Amino acid sequence: MQDLNVILNNIIQMFQQQYPERSVTRNWQDRSAYKNSELEPGVLTLVYTGESLIGNAYATHVNLLVIGRVYCGHHAQGLDVEQRELTFLKQWRDFCTSSLVGNISIQRVMTSQQQEVPDGWFICECVAGPFDLGAEIDWLSGGPAEFPDTIHVSQRPDIGLPNQDDYFPVSDLKDE
Repeated sequence: MQDLNVILNNIIQMFQQQYPERSVTRNWQDRSAYKNSELEPGVLTLVYTGESLIGNAYATHVNLLVIGRVYCGHHAQGLDVEQRELTFLKQWRDFCTSSLVGNISIQRVMTSQQQEVPDGWFICECVAGPFDLGAEIDWLSGGPAEFPDTIHVSQRPDIGLPNQDDYFPVSDLKDE
């Protein structure tokens, strides 16, 4: 079982280790909360947005919103901003596909489209996982009351009730 806060904190800590020049946080703030000098090296914000494939706590996928912001200087042109965004985005993309985490996939990317010069930003909708978020509860602490004498199996496509007569004991399987 893994704790969701630990998972999210590990993601930002690993990105920070990989790219120490960037500032990394889980605390989203409006642009007005930052000085230009704070955004110049780039700020990456990781926001938990929910989960998907609900119903299997042992293989939960976590939805994330990743916001990269960068200030490009008061003389920056639109293309300068776009290039800084793409450089920063490439770092996030490289991180997602690296062996550091290896389980974050980017689903969608949006950028400032050069509309907010001298500020640049990108937003990635991501899915991470699967993660085991199940509780460590032993439902059969004493074990089952009775064990079956044999376990019967079959192979596709001969499975299910219509093929029940074709099942055979597991002990009949040969090592292949």
